Amino acid sequence: MIEQVKRILGLSRRKTGNKLIISVERLERRVALLEDGQLEEYSVERDSSRNIAGSVYKGRVKNIEPGLKAMFVDIGLEKNAFLHFWDAIPAALDSGVEEIERPDRGEKKGGGKKRWVAKDIPSVYPVGSEVIVKVTKGPIGTKGPRVSTNLSFAGRYLVLMPYSERSGVSRKIESPKERARLRKILRELAIPEGLGVIIRTLGEGQRARYFVRDLRFLLEQWSKIEEKIKTLPAPARVFEEPDLVERTVRDFLTDEIDEVVCDDREAVERMAGLVGQISRRATSRVKHYADAAPASDTFGVQKQT
Repeated sequence: MIEQVKRILGLSRRKTGNKLIISVERLERRVALLEDGQLEEYSVERDSSRNIAGSVYKGRVKNIEPGLKAMFVDIGLEKNAFLHFWDAIPAALDSGVEEIERPDRGEKKGGGKKRWVAKDIPSVYPVGSEVIVKVTKGPIGTKGPRVSTNLSFAGRYLVLMPYSERSGVSRKIESPKERARLRKILRELAIPEGLGVIIRTLGEGQRARYFVRDLRFLLEQWSKIEEKIKTLPAPARVFEEPDLVERTVRDFLTDEIDEVVCDDREAVERMAGLVGQISRRATSRVKHYADAAPASDTFGVQKQT
């Protein structure tokens, strides 16, 4: 679905508009993207099939296996999570991101924190110690989930990286002029110490104020997670990856979608709150569908699936 949005970026709005039709049931959520009345994407998420990948836990190291160069972490699930030593080392930026030096970090270059290596990890996280991890791969069969200490949280245009001061711009944005503009915006963002930010590909062409709003949303989210980290005893989940409804709102540019129609009032209020943090005017595009006939029939989704 996200790829479909990327394909429609930059296109002029069709007269009949682009619509998202969202149906929420007790154990299932369905999202359809209509372009000029034609079904382009259709996604279904059931509670029974939701993956925990992306969720963040406050765990406790149960045992260390030097031969595997790994440790096993109790995060409150049936099977302990697998944390490889390399996944416990603060990661460099992905090759698909151009690192941008921020003015407020320049004086620390070359000094400060010691760079960890794999052999340091058992002393950094001894048995019994607490560790904050993000699930990178859910449990499969008899194997527990795989986790990493490198956290990241995606907004609409930015990715926030706690415990990292590296920031950058996606290399998929090819225009030199646009990249220069985004570098300037990134350097001017008020990013707190100890946090890094990446401008996503979806940030191309967006106004500076949208990045400011997105950063504010991510910082508020991280503040709530930090509070849970401080107060909840391990093991505990401190962040759950958003469901299909929230991910749809997060990843679809509101300027490209003329209307979001949902048959669940609670979900409508939740979406309006999320959209409003980026653009208050856009909340009027999120509408509750209250007709007796199923929305999928009214908008022609069912006959196209």
